Amino acid sequence: MNYKNLLLIPLLIILVVSLSGCVVESGTTFEKNGVRFTYPDDWHVAKSISEGSIAAICHGDDDKISILIQQVPSEYGDTIEQAYANNNQRLALMPGYINIQENKTTLDNKNLTLHRYIVSDLNGTQKEHVATWTKMSDGKLYVILYSTPVENYEQYKGAYDKVVSSFALESDPKESIVDQIKDMI
Repeated sequence: MNYKNLLLIPLLIILVVSLSGCVVESGTTFEKNGVRFTYPDDWHVAKSISEGSIAAICHGDDDKISILIQQVPSEYGDTIEQAYANNNQRLALMPGYINIQENKTTLDNKNLTLHRYIVSDLNGTQKEHVATWTKMSDGKLYVILYSTPVENYEQYKGAYDKVVSSFALESDPKESIVDQIKDMI
């Protein structure tokens, strides 16, 4: 009997158990309309009538706190830069518009353009927004829009981070070992 194998098997079991403890996240998976993402359990799916809307979720206690996934209409442009610029022209006309921050970044090999701003809703309430723009492997542009009353921005931003970091097309295969381990648990 090979004693090296006897030592290797328990070590592999310990490794898999410890890795599985590191990657298990609580949350609910949305998988519909060609996209998938994970969101916190205390949020729920909502209806949206916004142009290009393919998914929407709201905080369980307050529907003024929401995350909307939109497929960018083709008339906005073919590139993130064009669509983003066209959208910003419209935003600048909105009441109470305040541009807070614009930047570009990469997350999980996806190029993202982020825009954080404040606008006033129909009731005059100031709402803070973060729009995350990305082009996916299907060649289409998507926006993940987090919207909340200004005073709640930091409190619920973790939900937005969870959605953005897990956002994928339904047709994209699970590529990482982390995704494969999650499926086994």
